[in-house]
Amino acid sequence: MKNKVVRWEFLSLLGLIFCLQSCNSEAQNAQNRLHEAEELCLQGTSSNSSSQYESSTVYLKQAEDILVDLPPSARRDELLGLTWFHLGNTSESEMLYDIAQAYYRKAIPMLDPDSNAVYLACAYRDIARTIAIANGKQDSVLWYFRQAEHYAEAAQNELLKLDIDAYRYQLCYPDSIAPRLSVCKRMAETYHIPTRYAEIVELFLAQHATDSAAYYLEQLQPTDSAYTYWFEQTYAYLHCQILRQRGKTSQAYEELLNLYDRKIEELQRDAGARTYALSLHYDVAREQQLAEKAQNEKQWQRKISSVLVLLLVLVIALSLVLWRYWLQRRREQAQKLETLRDKYVQQLQLALERLQQKVSLTREIELQHMRGNEVEFPKWLQTYRDEKLVMNKESLDELIASIDKALDGAISRLRKDYPELTESDMQFAILSIIGASDNDMSIVLNVQKQTVYHRRQIVRKHVNPDIDDIDAWLRTYVLSI
Repeated sequence: MKNKVVRWEFLSLLGLIFCLQSCNSEAQNAQNRLHEAEELCLQGTSSNSSSQYESSTVYLKQAEDILVDLPPSARRDELLGLTWFHLGNTSESEMLYDIAQAYYRKAIPMLDPDSNAVYLACAYRDIARTIAIANGKQDSVLWYFRQAEHYAEAAQNELLKLDIDAYRYQLCYPDSIAPRLSVCKRMAETYHIPTRYAEIVELFLAQHATDSAAYYLEQLQPTDSAYTYWFEQTYAYLHCQILRQRGKTSQAYEELLNLYDRKIEELQRDAGARTYALSLHYDVAREQQLAEKAQNEKQWQRKISSVLVLLLVLVIALSLVLWRYWLQRRREQAQKLETLRDKYVQQLQLALERLQQKVSLTREIELQHMRGNEVEFPKWLQTYRDEKLVMNKESLDELIASIDKALDGAISRLRKDYPELTESDMQFAILSIIGASDNDMSIVLNVQKQTVYHRRQIVRKHVNPDIDDIDAWLRTYVLSI
């Protein structure tokens, strides 16, 4: 007896050790997966900082897939929130504003306000920016900016507060140039944010302060090689605006053309589609004739394009109207069919209750007869053996007529299209259309379930033997006419 006890204790100890090892193995696997997701998230954020948004999104989506499958924990939730936040950044960079907002909203409840106040402030700020750019809803934008300011103050981040103020002035109060200019100057000069110099120049140009705009334009210098191209393009464009305000229209126009030429060349080089043309020397008269001919062709092309666009718009509008009308008719027919189905269910339930009452009363009278009591059957009472149908032919005909009227003669068309269908076939078809089960059909028609099955095969044979589900086909037929 003692040996058995020792043996059971030993087996229990082995089981406990095995369970602990399994738990440790699962915990170690989860820890490894969490570390892998963290590495992918870091790769995604480093790619994002160098403007490689496509590769950044790939890394971040891989991290998201891993984190979603892991069990909830404080570190997992924090990493998932940061991953969603950075996915919002990459989506916003690609101008996918609705997707960016969805990611920001998913990230906010996952971030701890005490340790991630900066990320929360940026998330609310970017939601406000995307709403203002995509939808222009001022009330909700101001609310999100207030939330962003709250978390920026909690993080005690003065630069982030200035950034939020600058965007709020720009998107909600575009006429408040002076306070917006003050905020941008402070960010550019005190905190060395070079991108704000472009905004300062634009504000001075809006006030026609050309000299001040030219002074701050010279401060527009890149500090990161990843954004050198943006600084060059922005500098060239703002310089053209300054020349235009100073009355040097020709020079501004020439520089603007050069800027556009450089942008076109850059696009062609990126796409691998840059072409080289041979310059042909024509006399001035021939070049002028060709230019006039090309101009006339462009005018005709514009007219033809306008007519085609107008016709396309009309066709689309007409298609939408017809589509909405068809949907409305389909919805009305479905509602009518649902009403008839409810009416049928009520009638069937009432008929079954009456039949049950008759059966119960008949059995009670027969029991009294067996006991020797002389009890007469009422004249209105029939035994359940005499009952042929729960719903008689008149009720079924009334149901068929109601459905035919509700569906604009669909049942009559079914009879006409498939004249081989008998009266029994039509009864089965009607009960199938209103959604009656095989059990309901056997009760209503006073037949066995096997008979219902055979009736279904007969109807399928008369309609189309290749149809797999005749019940679904019947419902589609009456609603599609």
